Amino acid sequence: MDRSNHEHWEQLAALHGIGTDRYYDLDRLIAGGTLMGTEEAAALRRATFDAGVVGLEVMHLQCHIGCDAITMARSGARVTGVDFSATALARLRDLAQRCGVDVATIEADSRDLPHDLDGRFDLVYATIGVLCWIDDLDAWMGGVARVLRPGGRLVLVELHPLLLMVGSVDPLVVDSPYAFDGAHIYSGTGSYANRDADVAWTVSEYAHGLAEVVMAAERSGLRTTHLQEHTDMSFDPRGMGGGIEPDGRFRLRLGRGSSDLTSTAPPPPMPILFTLIVERT
Repeated sequence: MDRSNHEHWEQLAALHGIGTDRYYDLDRLIAGGTLMGTEEAAALRRATFDAGVVGLEVMHLQCHIGCDAITMARSGARVTGVDFSATALARLRDLAQRCGVDVATIEADSRDLPHDLDGRFDLVYATIGVLCWIDDLDAWMGGVARVLRPGGRLVLVELHPLLLMVGSVDPLVVDSPYAFDGAHIYSGTGSYANRDADVAWTVSEYAHGLAEVVMAAERSGLRTTHLQEHTDMSFDPRGMGGGIEPDGRFRLRLGRGSSDLTSTAPPPPMPILFTLIVERT
């Protein structure tokens, strides 16, 4: 376990949903609403053939404070939240109680899931900003494959590696590779949910190309049933600014829309998200 990354997520777990926060509207969640994005909800429908999660054993992997775990529990799933942050899991247990649902919690490294979970789950759900913290994709996918029952599925909705290359749009800064080449060290302040939060951090992140993710799943014995790349999504995941368009969707557009310098056409949107559904055979 990377100590600096663990400390970072312990800090964020204490901050998120408190004060000024762009993502974690906990009052809405407690009142019966959902914070699950439209892309994640669509992926769950596809993975369950529109039957929903009612009656399923679901692991929310790298669940953080577990807002989507609570939504799935409300929808009738038996949910277990897994995270390496004890603070995040304590927040999840408190939130679940306030929401009137049961969510089990397990403190574990997602690259080394406990073997007593093997073969227990119908679905593993992981979403938005999980893989950039993983230095060993084979270990991560191998653990997912172990805990799934035969026919069980991983639902992964994740930031596209092209989006993760871009540190800033104006000025344009590309500060991450497309594919894995080891650890990259970043330092900063604030949180993706609150840029002004009083927290400083230094973390290690890892790039993973789309093919690397798919092939890690294949090597773990997981069969791809659906892969989709998205050029828009329901929110700005990194707080880059300027990408929310009149229809309320976030898009990433770089450069000019035409080689004709007189053209006012906007550039086409870049891939910013992908949905991967894989099945244990």
